Amino acid sequence: MNMRVASSYLAGILFLSCIPMIQGGTPVYGVPPVAAQEQEGSRGLIYQASQATEQAWEEFHAAAIGGTLASPAVQSSIERQLHEARALLMEARKAERDNQFDAVNTLTQKIMRITQNIVQASREKKQ
Repeated sequence: MNMRVASSYLAGILFLSCIPMIQGGTPVYGVPPVAAQEQEGSRGLIYQASQATEQAWEEFHAAAIGGTLASPAVQSSIERQLHEARALLMEARKAERDNQFDAVNTLTQKIMRITQNIVQASREKKQ
């Protein structure tokens, strides 16, 4: 009789520990895999945006030092865009900490557009 009771308790415990896995969670961490994947994806997006911002800065800096920027107005515009990209990057990092993955996606897309504009403007030569 005791063996039968013990086996039913064991079966109940096993069943209850399998419910989170059936629902898509991991019992070890208690974090659903979808959230973990979104977090990894947002980290990747932020890393790419950070790298694009650094590349844009390097392109601008090389053009400014080399004296090849199209005009002082272009330089001012690029500097404003660099500040904006960096501010958006800080917002994206905060959104990632707050698990706002849609905001991370939107912000990093804006950063990528801005940095592409910076690189393009930095490569335009004086005339």
